[in-house]
Amino acid sequence: MRSVLFLLLSIFIGQQATGQSVAEKSPRLIVGIVVDQMRFDHLYKYQEKYSENGFKRLMRNGYNFKNMHYNYVPTVTAAGHASIYTGTTPAFHGIIGNSWFDRNKNAVVGNVDDSNSKTIGTKTTSTSGASPKNMLSTTIADQMRLASNFKSKTISVSLKDRGAILPGGRSANAAYWFDTAFSPGYFVSSTYYMNSLPKWAADFNALEKSNTYLNETWTTLYPIETYTESAPDKNRYERAIGGKRQATFPYDFKTLREKYKALNAEYQLMLLSPAGNTILTDFAIEAIKGEDLGKDNHTDLLNISYSVPDVVGHTLGPQSVEAEDIYLRLDQNIADLLSYLDNTVGKQNYTLFLTSDHAAVPTASYLNDRKLPTGIARTKQYKEALTEYLDKKYRKNSWIQYFEYEHVYLNRQAIAAQGLDLSTIQKDAAEFLSNLDGIHTVLTANNLKHYDYSNGIKRAIQNGFYAKRSGDLLLSFDPGIIQDMNSEIAITTVKGTTHGSGYSYDTHVPMLWYGARIPQGSSVKKVEITSIAPTIAMLLNVQLPSAGEGIPLIEIFE
Repeated sequence: MRSVLFLLLSIFIGQQATGQSVAEKSPRLIVGIVVDQMRFDHLYKYQEKYSENGFKRLMRNGYNFKNMHYNYVPTVTAAGHASIYTGTTPAFHGIIGNSWFDRNKNAVVGNVDDSNSKTIGTKTTSTSGASPKNMLSTTIADQMRLASNFKSKTISVSLKDRGAILPGGRSANAAYWFDTAFSPGYFVSSTYYMNSLPKWAADFNALEKSNTYLNETWTTLYPIETYTESAPDKNRYERAIGGKRQATFPYDFKTLREKYKALNAEYQLMLLSPAGNTILTDFAIEAIKGEDLGKDNHTDLLNISYSVPDVVGHTLGPQSVEAEDIYLRLDQNIADLLSYLDNTVGKQNYTLFLTSDHAAVPTASYLNDRKLPTGIARTKQYKEALTEYLDKKYRKNSWIQYFEYEHVYLNRQAIAAQGLDLSTIQKDAAEFLSNLDGIHTVLTANNLKHYDYSNGIKRAIQNGFYAKRSGDLLLSFDPGIIQDMNSEIAITTVKGTTHGSGYSYDTHVPMLWYGARIPQGSSVKKVEITSIAPTIAMLLNVQLPSAGEGIPLIEIFE
């Protein structure tokens, strides 16, 4: 009798142990998808037209965080990709924008610029280069590589260089992006990662799929009269493409590319075409095959960043039929990718998340026509007014070294030469600018270094501030306000959209989890973008990124 009980107990314990090991087994592949400029409401606005196997599949069978937000400004592409994968904000990873002003060089520098690297994979020799050297924190990709003694792989792909380079961190095996300047629509990389492209990538480029896609005509996926979620196809809120008189369907890319050839920019049209998302999906699938991702017990990471929605949004706006069609076709790309992952990696062997690097404000002229809050912050006028104010209060001087977007860089050498205190000038300038129309908040670098802001826009500004790269003054504008850097454009003539603020139209993005070890469900609790990297770390039992400060999404583990 005792032997029978012992046998039954042994079987029970063995079953429990086996069940636990299965539950805690790490996925073989993590897939991170970033849809550039995707607003949260895009999941629902076009839901009736989505297929069952793309976005709907992720929402139906995965976990949907409906209230995911960015917790810093500026909400732009480079900062967004860096924050997703580092689990921290620009205050610590240092990517404070797509570019920033370098006081020592007296010039604007790009977020992934690297003069010590060269672009590879182009038909023409390139003198430019890019790398993640400007990022100060490790990413979850770096931590996965460290934890596996560098046996796991990280591959990042995008149409934009920053969308590929920053997610992979410093230790990625490779980052590939779509080059429009030196090659006929090739995916390229950098000598930071390798000296030449691997055979699978070179073979893909040799197919010159861009030429095939750019010989097609873009028409709507469904009858255009059914696109009732969008403004009429013919309207005045959209910027015409490639010499067309109006931004209306159809788009004959074969004709349009002839007009772009003279500017050596014909392949830029891929960023304005649904084919851009398709070719990126094609390349991502080839990367899975070529790099044998998800084939062993060392969890690999594939980062995919879809850039077309951002370029179309900037050009045509979120109210456009073109934007709607881009999402309907991207839904099919997502479905194709999921199908491939199911059949090659296995449904229980991969975990996927989908989010965005920022959202976007509706087109200002569109808002204005509907009597909704909007306006234009005119940087040139602010700069002139501030200079005049400081000239009168002190004496005539070159007070401003650089003024763009939310950053004002004061001329520190000129201020010191007059024997003036920098923090005093910062304070005076901030008080003056705060009283100008359109400006909501101005914080000084001195205050950002010495005070802790815990709420609202001030917290968002502080989270986006890195003293060695940020301006002396950081600005935030009123809700709905867009910026005009140099011209005097009227609000009624604004076309396309923009982003960068700390308001919900720019911060609220989708957050979907799907696959191995992901429960079904949804939450409306407010969570922040810095939670993604620590969630992956907890799923894989690896160390957090070096500056990671986000809180894991506990619903995933409950």
